[in-house]
Amino acid sequence: MTKPPRKGSRMRKDAYFGTALGSMVHGDSLQVLEERFKPGSIDLIMTSPPFGLVRKKDYGNVDADKYVEWFRPFGELFKRLLKPEGSLVIDIGGSWIPGLPTRSLYHYELLIMLAKVCGFHLAEEFFW
Repeated sequence: MTKPPRKGSRMRKDAYFGTALGSMVHGDSLQVLEERFKPGSIDLIMTSPPFGLVRKKDYGNVDADKYVEWFRPFGELFKRLLKPEGSLVIDIGGSWIPGLPTRSLYHYELLIMLAKVCGFHLAEEFFW
């Protein structure tokens, strides 16, 4: 059971959980983002979406070969919501081509789509 927010809390009445530092919302992320934020109002979007893997996971990941088209509405929405000087940071993992000792190129194809279709600029790639 969620406690009622403290006075001065940023929790909204439709939030799933909240503290004075912010809130968590349970829902379809495309719909929630579209409803809660105005175009050009966000400085930073940092996301770790489900990876496009060969094996299905319980959380319902999309296959690598369908991933770019699945992610496209997110990229278009992120571009609309970000300020012109805003940044998008994506933690995305790779996958392997079944039966081959070869990596999938889906995460590179995602970056190309984000640049060519959505208008993002690739600034840096980080490997951990």
